[in-house]
Amino acid sequence: MIVLENILLQQQVLTTHFACDLKGCKGACCTMKGGAGAPLREDEVRQIQDVVPTVLHYLPERSQQKLAIDVVVEGPEGDRTVACIDDADCVFVHYEGSIAKCAIEKAFFNGEIDFRKPLSCHLFPIRVANFGGPYLHYEVIDECAPGRALGEQLGRPLVESLREPLIRAYGEQMYEQILTASRDDLGGQQ
Repeated sequence: MIVLENILLQQQVLTTHFACDLKGCKGACCTMKGGAGAPLREDEVRQIQDVVPTVLHYLPERSQQKLAIDVVVEGPEGDRTVACIDDADCVFVHYEGSIAKCAIEKAFFNGEIDFRKPLSCHLFPIRVANFGGPYLHYEVIDECAPGRALGEQLGRPLVESLREPLIRAYGEQMYEQILTASRDDLGGQQ
């Protein structure tokens, strides 16, 4: 573990190679079984609710039906998640061929909304826990094996692949500290 200012980082966050490979994983992070959707920060709850009318046209019928009769955000304050369908697919999943993608992000890239997607989705496979401050840890799931293989092949550290969401969460200066720590750790391993 390493501490940078008020952030605790698991060593694997700094030493893992990773580059998301949607062709290999088919968007598995959007369709994980388990019943709980993407964790939300409280400040994201209203943003998620507000984008529903804009993203509906990207969603399959089953998602549209769920959103028409059910809530989009589940859980008590402080432990919110995005709703899922059949304890797996995020309610915002749309498919492009066989690949699960985020309808919120699609609307964002099409200039329809200014909210990209929940930070927990953007940061994945880094997860954030709270132990008196943020604790960043790497979640290893079998479905991300293609991303680990591609990251190794490209020599791309996880923190470089997640540059945008890390800056979104912690700012440019903190990102540079995390990147430097990663390079130092990876340099020592070679």
